[in-house]
Amino acid sequence: MTVATRRTPTRSPVLVQLVCVAAAAVLLAASAGCGIKRSAAQAAAETTKAQTGTVKVGFIVLDTKALSEALGLSFVDSGDASAQINALAADVNSRGGIGGRKLVPVIKVFDAFGDNKLKEEQLCKYFTQDEQVFAVVLQGQFQANARPCYAQDRTVMLDGTPYPVVQKTFEQLAPYLWQPSYPEYSGFMDGLIRGLDKTRWFVGGTVAVLGIDTPDNRELYSGQVAPAMARIGVKAVDVRWIDGSSGASLQSGQDQAVLSFKAKRVDRLVVIGGQRLAAYMMQTSKSQKFAPRFAITTWDSPEFAINNYADAMAGAAGASVSPAQDDVPERDLPFPSGAGETACIDTLAKAGQRFAGRSNARQAVLYCDAVTLLRQAFDGHTGELTAEAFRDGVQRLGKDWVSASTYSSSFGKGDFAGANGFRPIVFDSKCECMSLEGDVIPVARQ
Repeated sequence: MTVATRRTPTRSPVLVQLVCVAAAAVLLAASAGCGIKRSAAQAAAETTKAQTGTVKVGFIVLDTKALSEALGLSFVDSGDASAQINALAADVNSRGGIGGRKLVPVIKVFDAFGDNKLKEEQLCKYFTQDEQVFAVVLQGQFQANARPCYAQDRTVMLDGTPYPVVQKTFEQLAPYLWQPSYPEYSGFMDGLIRGLDKTRWFVGGTVAVLGIDTPDNRELYSGQVAPAMARIGVKAVDVRWIDGSSGASLQSGQDQAVLSFKAKRVDRLVVIGGQRLAAYMMQTSKSQKFAPRFAITTWDSPEFAINNYADAMAGAAGASVSPAQDDVPERDLPFPSGAGETACIDTLAKAGQRFAGRSNARQAVLYCDAVTLLRQAFDGHTGELTAEAFRDGVQRLGKDWVSASTYSSSFGKGDFAGANGFRPIVFDSKCECMSLEGDVIPVARQ
């Protein structure tokens, strides 16, 4: 089958309050932090699951139909995710499986509408207790309790959600949480400012910063973003932190921020923490007749913003980690490109899964990264499959880790995120896409 390249966006009106109520469930993760600290006794007592003969791996497939119908939002068609997962599993098994064991995919469809902590805890328990999987491939998991839940049940997470994770959280949840397709977030944000400077996005502008109010985000701003801006002679005239714990507080925070930004003549806005806050702010800004230029990254889902808020994307610039997720045109980067993406698309094509464009493969390449990393980490491994053995195998890969979804990738000792570079991007109104504006910029490792 061939997937259509883009679905025509639904332009029906979306009530701001309704959007923000739905957004609150996604953004609630930020209000509670994103990690747990386990006692030394608990850590010492933990043992990892082992599989013999077969290895069960959980795969989350997002269902956005209800969300789209309820809010009039447009999502790109990513094809038959279950067929893609089964094709990748068959390919891995034809190569000897995972550490000599047959990969058995456990696929679970997750309704993205009305996401909340209870639903994600139930999903976690389904995989860890009912199915007792060795690892799970996360998609669309934004709640703060999700990742600690899997870690407490000693389940390896291959996280394909654009969920910002800093080094200390990786270390708190080690050796269970891994992001094969993204860089560590704090090092990336330092690079984002350098990338914006290269596109001259700051020139002649009045800059403000917006973020969900969490200790991690505040620390990220003071420790990375503000110093990086100072190095290029830029200072934010306003910094606003929003309580994302409810729809009411989220909407109130955005309204107050817009009033403050308009009073200070802000025309450039940097959003910290991702989780589509930039897109929801675009909706609020439109209703308040406020039109800043947004700094936008993979964590802000540029493709989603373009499909739903294209008018608000005028003048946007930022940093792309994943061309498939960021609506990078094929004139700038042919599809497929690079060894990782080419191998992924070729494998799926052999199983009848074809994509008319890169954006349609945005989920598939993330599944490719997860499955490939599992196979490569346990290549030649003859003992039990444990989280510790997986960690050792990943960190031995070094520069041999070639992601299907990002421009530059590697692993090393102490690394839990596999992407190590990004490319500057600017919004092109002619194609309604994100145009590449430079070569790969390395991400500082923490």
